[in-house]
Amino acid sequence: MKFDFVSTENGAYPIFDTHAHYNDERFDDEIDGGRDEVLAALLSGSVKHIVNAGTNLRSSAECIALAERYPQLYATAGIHPGDINADDDIEQVMDSLRGLLAHPKVRALGEIGLDYHYDYPKDVQQKWLRRQLELAAELDMPVVIHDREAHGDIMDILREYPTVKGEFHSFSASGEIARQLVSRGWYISFSGVITFKNAARLAEIVPTVPLDRVMIETDAPYLAPVPCRGKMNHSGLMEYTAARAAELYGIPVEEFCRHAYENSCQFFGIEE
Repeated sequence: MKFDFVSTENGAYPIFDTHAHYNDERFDDEIDGGRDEVLAALLSGSVKHIVNAGTNLRSSAECIALAERYPQLYATAGIHPGDINADDDIEQVMDSLRGLLAHPKVRALGEIGLDYHYDYPKDVQQKWLRRQLELAAELDMPVVIHDREAHGDIMDILREYPTVKGEFHSFSASGEIARQLVSRGWYISFSGVITFKNAARLAEIVPTVPLDRVMIETDAPYLAPVPCRGKMNHSGLMEYTAARAAELYGIPVEEFCRHAYENSCQFFGIEE
C-alpha cells in the first residue's frame, strides 16, 4: 500500500501525537517503505513529537528502540489489561518493567488500566492495575490510562493512589469524570473519535476540559478521524482531530494546537 503523506497545513502549527503504536507490524507489512519511511515523512512536517505507547514488556522495548533512533520520538512502558498473562509472576514482570522505565526516553508508565469490553477476569485486571500504580507512586512517574467500559472501577482505584497523576488516553468517559480528573491535576487526551458522527456526547465534553489540560492523539494505526475513518491512521491525520477540537472550543486551530502542544511537552517533560 502506498502511504499518503498529505498534511492539510503542513508545518503551519506544531502537532504532538501523545499516543501511537508505530511498532505495530502493520507499518511494515502494509506500507511501501515500512515504518521508517512513514516516520521520516511525518517528522519532517507539522508533527514535532510522537509518544509510542507500550502494552507489554516486548512492545515497550520496541517503543524504546524506536525512540532511540529518532530524537522526536519518546516511549511509555507498561502492561495493558489486554496483555496480562495471569500465569506470569507479577513481581518478576514489575522488576523487568522497572528497568524499562529507567530509560531516559521513557516518559510515563503505560498504557495501563481496565478493559471490560472483553471477557477477561476483572479481579486480575484490577490487581495488575493496582500494582503498576504502586510502582508509579514509588518512582514518582506519571501514568497513561486505558479505560474501556470500566469508568467507575477505574476511578475508584485511582482514588486509592492520590499522588499518582497522569493522562486518560482516547477519553470516552463522562463529563463528570473529566471534571474530577482535571481537579486532581490530570490531563485528558482526545483521539479521532471526536470527529465521528456518533460521538455527539463526547463532542459536548471536549470544550469543558480546560485548555491547559487537553491533549490530542492518534492511537495509530487505529481510530483514524473523519474523513479517513476506517483507514490506517497516522500522525499526519491529527490535523482533522485538531480542527474538530478547535471548532468545539470556538477558537482558531492554531490556538488550540499551541495549547495542546505545550500541555503535551509539559506532561512528558520535553523541553522546547
